[in-house]
Amino acid sequence: MKGIHIISTAPFYAKNPNGAYFMNKFELYTLVLSALSWKKLGNEIFLAADKKGVNYVEGLGLIDIWDGIENVIPDDLEGINPKMFWAAGKLFALREISAPLAMIDLDFILWKMPKLPPDRIVAAHRESITPSVYPEINSFKFKRPFSTENMNEKVLPMNTAFLYLPDESFKQYYVNRSIAFMKSAADCDDYLCYMVFAEQRLLSICAEEKKIGSQVLMDKDELFFPRDDYTHIWGAKQVLRDNTQSLHDFCSRARERIKKDYSDYEYVIGKIEGAFSPF
Repeated sequence: MKGIHIISTAPFYAKNPNGAYFMNKFELYTLVLSALSWKKLGNEIFLAADKKGVNYVEGLGLIDIWDGIENVIPDDLEGINPKMFWAAGKLFALREISAPLAMIDLDFILWKMPKLPPDRIVAAHRESITPSVYPEINSFKFKRPFSTENMNEKVLPMNTAFLYLPDESFKQYYVNRSIAFMKSAADCDDYLCYMVFAEQRLLSICAEEKKIGSQVLMDKDELFFPRDDYTHIWGAKQVLRDNTQSLHDFCSRARERIKKDYSDYEYVIGKIEGAFSPF
């Protein structure tokens, strides 16, 4: 199965216009383990990125962990606000890379191969419709026409830390709807609700419209318990940024895992340790 990682630097530069792009060491170790584990399961893994993202991983000397690198994400996100839509790069990557594919977040590691049926979407987990995160659809404001008529507000959003899309026609329908929403949305300082609607709630709405079945890897409540099949460090990122000992322990375990299970790639440890990181 073809997997894709995504690096879009536009959100970083929107906040740091004069800065130099970087990833924290724990993020680098996680993306390396994510790629290598997916490959060890018998799959291919590609990086989809913008030009600055490609230059970053090339400069680090990490390009060999992927089976190929695709410069398919527009640097300007085609005018989409990168502060509001910080995950827009994922949708542009999906637009350009053909299905079937599995999109894997850089902070998500699959230790075991899930069952990926040929006729159903597979996502990480379903999410509850919490009003503070998923408000009523008619609350969104637009600067150009975008139809939300007849959208089913009852279908549960699907978290896309992992997303398997088997069908190209459905993928394009979902991606085009999402990109149209992001381009149509009025600029505001809501950096959560608009993005998760575009990426996660629209996915479920589009699947319901097209009568495409779906399943998930886990129940969302299982995120808080250790698992031996998947690791998603999303909830631990702030702890790793704030706690030096936790960061040290995490990176130490990652180095040992690379040495033990992926000895051919042990050289990446030196690359990561030599990379700039404020943490």
